[in-house]
Amino acid sequence: MNADLVLWDAARVAALAAFTVLSASLLTGMALRTALLAPLARNRAVLALHGFLTWFWLPLVAVHVTALALDGTATIGVLDLVVPFRVGYARLAVGLGTIGLLLLLLVGVTSALPRRMSPRLWHAVHLLSYPMFGVFLLHAQLAGSDFSRTWISVLGWATLGALAMLALPRLAGGRVGTARPTTES
Repeated sequence: MNADLVLWDAARVAALAAFTVLSASLLTGMALRTALLAPLARNRAVLALHGFLTWFWLPLVAVHVTALALDGTATIGVLDLVVPFRVGYARLAVGLGTIGLLLLLLVGVTSALPRRMSPRLWHAVHLLSYPMFGVFLLHAQLAGSDFSRTWISVLGWATLGALAMLALPRLAGGRVGTARPTTES
């Protein structure tokens, strides 16, 4: 087994794990903000899980990006990681990955600094997590060879459907319910 194949496999595994953790992070975050899942949303464990998942997928994305940058077959340079649509192959797919990475960095950095920003600005940046998920989903569909497996693709689109189901009531009339975490576990 050559080094590029090991790096390719590491990139694939890290990407699938990051996508799964990102999905769970978004779903737990949305659950905290809707009364549709009030018993779940009032559980401090869900809040703790959301906080953990938010940071857990960052190193997974770092492994994915680093493995691709080191993989001689992928030919993704450091500049390609920050300038979208620059790479010579699968320009749209890889460009979407770069946009997702930039959104990830923006959301990640601001999530670490909520007390140093106005709540309104923090919330506006935090909401970029949802389009970021969409960008990563499209990136995975277009570039991810594993998304040709039906069960993996269905999992990604089902997560998008679940997020939409949780978001629609909020979009129709603002925040749904008054679900707030309590001390119950």
